[in-house]
Amino acid sequence: MLKFSMSKIHVIIPAAGSGSRMGQEIPKQFSSFHGKTLIEWVDFIFSNVSVVDTISIAFNSDERNNVENSNYSFSRKTKIYYSGGSSRSETVLNTLNSIESFTSDNDWVLVHDAARVGITESFINSFIKEVGQDSVGGIVALPSVDTIKRVDQSNKIIKTEDRDTLWLAQTPQMFKYKKLIEALNNFTGTPTDEAEAIEALGLKPMVYKGLITNFKITYPEDLINMNQVFSTIIKGKANG
Repeated sequence: MLKFSMSKIHVIIPAAGSGSRMGQEIPKQFSSFHGKTLIEWVDFIFSNVSVVDTISIAFNSDERNNVENSNYSFSRKTKIYYSGGSSRSETVLNTLNSIESFTSDNDWVLVHDAARVGITESFINSFIKEVGQDSVGGIVALPSVDTIKRVDQSNKIIKTEDRDTLWLAQTPQMFKYKKLIEALNNFTGTPTDEAEAIEALGLKPMVYKGLITNFKITYPEDLINMNQVFSTIIKGKANG
């Protein structure tokens, strides 16, 4: 795959969440999984993508002792920041400001969840190649296969949506550095993802069809399901 001639590619992994829905004492990004923590796996996968120039992992400041006194292993491309904010978008914005010294306005920034380990290097390469040709950028998403119902506050159905136009957003989400900072700085309230902030500028990000295995580990059963997926991947590589 050809390297972008001018723009660099930077990855930000917000890992400042508490992961309370996992029902465990430690944040889910530090959950042990096939010999590594989840955050180490995500870092490892992205570090093996040759076109990725830098990786920035954003932890909460209260995780400094844990991170610095543990034997976590991160790539040579990776820098650790204690830039966690009160929301995901604040964490991303803080980290964008932290990497300003080695980032140009037109560089691409990919933001990826720390709890999505079911992504592959080949998929990331394809995503970057395709979205890098778009003037706005874009996100990984899955088309809805289920019928979508809109409900009121009493959980009564008020409308059936057209699922053919509905996609379920995943990560990574990829936008130009300057535009992403502008979008997050100017957004009123708290965006649920980077794309929502970009949309608020009047721009239209593209969607790139994602992987069913790229689900976000949120609940304990998700870790069990991902373990089965990972076991299949590892077995396939061993047999290959």
